[in-house]
Amino acid sequence: MEINSKTILRLREGHGEFIKQAEEAVRYYENCNKITQKGANSNSDMATEQHPLRLADNRISHDWHRLLVTQKIGYLLTYPPIFDVGDAAINCRIIQTLGDNYAEVSTALGVDASNCGVGWLHYWRDSSGTFRYHTVDPSQVIPVFSDRLGSDLIGVLRCYTQLNPQTGCIEQISEYWDDQRVRFYKRNANGNYAYFDYPTIGTEMRHDLGAVPFIPFYNNGDHTSDLILYKDLIDAYDKVVSGFANDMEDVQEVIFVIKNYGGQDKGQFIRDLKLEKTIKVDGEGGVDTIRAEIPFEARGAFLDRIRKQIFVSGMGVDPDPQQFGTSSGVALKYLYSLLELKSGLMEVQFRKGYAQLIRAICRHHGMTEPVKIAQTWTRNAIQNDLETAQIAQQSMGVISDKTIIKNHPWVEDAEAEQKQLEKEAADSEKKQEQYGFPALNPTSEGGADGQ
Repeated sequence: MEINSKTILRLREGHGEFIKQAEEAVRYYENCNKITQKGANSNSDMATEQHPLRLADNRISHDWHRLLVTQKIGYLLTYPPIFDVGDAAINCRIIQTLGDNYAEVSTALGVDASNCGVGWLHYWRDSSGTFRYHTVDPSQVIPVFSDRLGSDLIGVLRCYTQLNPQTGCIEQISEYWDDQRVRFYKRNANGNYAYFDYPTIGTEMRHDLGAVPFIPFYNNGDHTSDLILYKDLIDAYDKVVSGFANDMEDVQEVIFVIKNYGGQDKGQFIRDLKLEKTIKVDGEGGVDTIRAEIPFEARGAFLDRIRKQIFVSGMGVDPDPQQFGTSSGVALKYLYSLLELKSGLMEVQFRKGYAQLIRAICRHHGMTEPVKIAQTWTRNAIQNDLETAQIAQQSMGVISDKTIIKNHPWVEDAEAEQKQLEKEAADSEKKQEQYGFPALNPTSEGGADGQ
């Protein structure tokens, strides 16, 4: 694909709506909901001299979005998948290359995908030739797909800003990556993009990674954020709670009944009440108040209903302890049913991304790309370990020991557990031969043949 200034500007313009939606989801993830924005609370417009009893402007934001995202990522990616390409030596090499930050990067990809609809992983070779990989802010990445039905990724335009240490100015930088090289562009004073001589690299660089070194990890088949499932519900919950806090602070239900008011007009009454905390009356005049009860029960019932619907629409698990108790394994699976459905949709998309990462690692080490990559995913959920262990015991002789070990609740690394079992069996045989049941030697003295 030919890349020039017009192409870059067109791609950036089409990426604007994605950035807007992604930034909104990130704000909700950081508990900066709509209620915290200026003008979102109607009481802010009423805090004037004409409404001295409506001065409170509480903006209470609830982190429902972060809770639901954390639930899904913790459930699905606390134990990131284990890979098996059918060769123990290659498996070991893959594990070494993934390194200690594999789980952390997987979690970050899950959060990005949940917020933005997609998380992006970039891999490269560092100056020492070591394979490296990390997440990239989805707002910086503009993918370019082929026109074919499969929509293969043929390029990535990465746009970001950086500080020029010489001029002290912020510069707009763009990188275009294809399957062979990367080219660098910088926005000039005229608003156009021209080749940029990147320090120590130049205007372009060959990477020889065998593919576009960016991998998309989509949230679901629609490539959408989780926030759209329940955003309106969160806004309604925030608005009701904030309004209730304002009512409690302003006591807006108090109505003044004035007899024979001695002021000039309503404005005078407002100023006296606000500034001097007094009301002037004439003759037989006086002031009575009417207090309306705050509808606690109605608001509480509404909030309970909204809370329940947030977990239903968000396909999560309500952490209310009353929902669990001493539930059996079947009941616990029922509680996790919606979360499992949502997580399963993410797993389908992430499987493709992880497969691309494993093949990239194999290419880097000069190994043949595996045709089949087995991925073992482990859910992090509350479970009845006794029931699971009993099922594993009853499955002996029906399925393979390796499968039983993988699904045992106490086993984290099936291969390590298998090796430990084999080692313990070998040690047990040695002890039996040495102490318990010595082997008979028919040719030894005193044996049956020696009589």
